[in-house]
Amino acid sequence: MENQQKAKRIIDTLTGPWEKRNLPKMAAALPRWVSSDHLTILGIIAAIVISLGYILTWYSSWWLMLANFGFLLHWWADSLDGTLARVRHEEREQYGYFVDHICDAFSTVIILMAFGFSPLMRLDVGLFLAIGYLMLNIYAHVGAYSEGIFRLSYAKLGPTEVRILVVIVNTILIFWNPVVFVLNQNPWTVIDIAGGLMASLFLAAFVIVSIIDALKLDRIDRAKRDLSKNTAR
Repeated sequence: MENQQKAKRIIDTLTGPWEKRNLPKMAAALPRWVSSDHLTILGIIAAIVISLGYILTWYSSWWLMLANFGFLLHWWADSLDGTLARVRHEEREQYGYFVDHICDAFSTVIILMAFGFSPLMRLDVGLFLAIGYLMLNIYAHVGAYSEGIFRLSYAKLGPTEVRILVVIVNTILIFWNPVVFVLNQNPWTVIDIAGGLMASLFLAAFVIVSIIDALKLDRIDRAKRDLSKNTAR
């Protein structure tokens, strides 16, 4: 946990400069009775709203607008809970780290399960996406411990960019999600194929960066061991 607290946060995103300027202003404008815990709870509620929006598409694809609203609410709550604590100088590093990422994992699972249970995406593809995302998430947390680096973005993309992309995709799905092919009497739509490809990219990235980091850490530890042996002589 000591390494996690001191880990350097790496976040270099397209929306990062705007958020860095405006999120502290939003947090400072909140009434005093609003706490970081309230925002964390609101984030969980937003994830439930998103999930409900996906499930209700069995009745109308326009319920995707409810999911989009949930993503906006989730961004606002998730972005401001830590910012509010920093603005008020009320940080609880160990508690905040634990609760924030436990809630993120829970939100990811229920949202992608709801997507899989909706008529929009196959359940196996939704679960494949959840596995890929969570494996990259695990990599980020292990890196925070082993390397002192906590990566929150990749290729200029972070949580905010992902939400924007999902809102755009949701809006497209209201009007367009054709079946591309049928395999073993199971139809595969455009979003099924896109989701499967994205999950595959997540897993490939996880394997590649894990091997690269393992080799780098092995070299570092071997160098430390050899230095220790030479010093002891």
